[in-house]
Amino acid sequence: MKKSALLALALLAPGIVLAAMPRSIALVIQENGNVQVSETHDIEPAGPDGLVRISPLPETLVATSVNATPADRSDNLDIAAQRFAYDLRNDTTLFHAYVGETITCHGEDDPVTGRLATLPDFTAPHPALMLEAAGQTVHYIPDIFALDSIEFPSRPALARQPTLLWQLAAGQMPPPSVQLNYAATGISWSAAHEAILAEDGRSFALASRVRIQNKTSRDFVNARVRLALTEKGLYTPLVPATDDPRAAKPPALRYSADGASWVPERLGASAGIVATYDLPQALTLPAGGDVRAGLVTAPAVAAETRLVYDGVRFDRYQRNRRNDWNLGTESASIVETRLTFQNTLPTPLPPGEFRLLRGRADKTLDWIGTDWLPALKPGESATINLGPAAGLTGRRLRTAYSDVVPFKVAEETFEITVENQTATAQTVTVIEHFYRGDNHQITAASAEYTPGTAPHSIQFDVPVKPGSSQSLTYTVRYTW
Repeated sequence: MKKSALLALALLAPGIVLAAMPRSIALVIQENGNVQVSETHDIEPAGPDGLVRISPLPETLVATSVNATPADRSDNLDIAAQRFAYDLRNDTTLFHAYVGETITCHGEDDPVTGRLATLPDFTAPHPALMLEAAGQTVHYIPDIFALDSIEFPSRPALARQPTLLWQLAAGQMPPPSVQLNYAATGISWSAAHEAILAEDGRSFALASRVRIQNKTSRDFVNARVRLALTEKGLYTPLVPATDDPRAAKPPALRYSADGASWVPERLGASAGIVATYDLPQALTLPAGGDVRAGLVTAPAVAAETRLVYDGVRFDRYQRNRRNDWNLGTESASIVETRLTFQNTLPTPLPPGEFRLLRGRADKTLDWIGTDWLPALKPGESATINLGPAAGLTGRRLRTAYSDVVPFKVAEETFEITVENQTATAQTVTVIEHFYRGDNHQITAASAEYTPGTAPHSIQFDVPVKPGSSQSLTYTVRYTW
């Protein structure tokens, strides 16, 4: 309720027999906050009302997902009716449990006692309260939030914590224990990777950790945890957090499932699970807690650090790639640091922020950069873009363009220059893309080149001495 003092409640009900804490817990947690819970509960005999009570449970339990079997698999469990109750979930559920009961309201004036006649409307800014007293007297309280407190009577049946209520078939005794399986929400995970690059730049020490947030009101003690990644989790959120390394990258589009429109990849993806990651040790997830745990460590992962100049840029105008000479004449100056490595570990790596630091001889660390690591199976490789390389810049200039045969053949020539303002020699990989068409041919080049890893691209390895610059030129012919 909006006024915290209002919940100084007198809920001194006698003890209710509830199941003890689960003997074993297994969680399958999705990155989106959904969780599948499997746990073994010891069962107490039915109460005076004939109901078997199972607790504690998270308040976010999906009641329709509950499945239960005797733990010893000895017999079927015949549940005639099932109900999920939690009377303290919010103001509405609490007052609903006391409609028709006598309560006492305390405020600036004398206490007012009466039977709760109607359920207050907590969607209104000032919910009103109506109490019926002896002699048909009606007490009207225009604003429940103006009260100091409300005193509720004891009620043995009040569900003070999330509770599953079972009515068993006639004559059936509850088993000693049950295996309870259910879905819930409010528990999510994310991963982060920290890599410390060796001085020679050829390997790094890796530590991968996960953060698990339990936003439910239930503790999960000594739980075996499996993390599940859905297909949607492979892609950037539609509105990423400002500190997310993917925030500056526009989401790619794909066809929707019905093929009727283009949608962001995350919208078009399914909620199916595409990868799982088992934590090496059991964890305790406290209610409302934020737990970080180790997932993978590796003392040395082979890596290659490259300096890359990919200078081609396009303006915002739609252009004809055949005859518009302006296409692709924009240029970037940044030389990027890229780290390429293969996952040689026996376990997959989850997607998450990747932070790279460099170790020094005095054991201090230098920050290199950060990017987003995609989900990486054993044997797969990834290239991480770690941002601008200090002291290195590039320039891309189109020096000639010719329509050899209008609309059928065109040639253009580019000059790429890399400048090294550092004190050491550097080798920069220059990447050039052929974006005017699929049929292209290099007719002249001032330096050796190889096919690029991207379709319709080539790359040059350009050595640059300290404090100097190095240029190359090439001419490409397109035919349509």
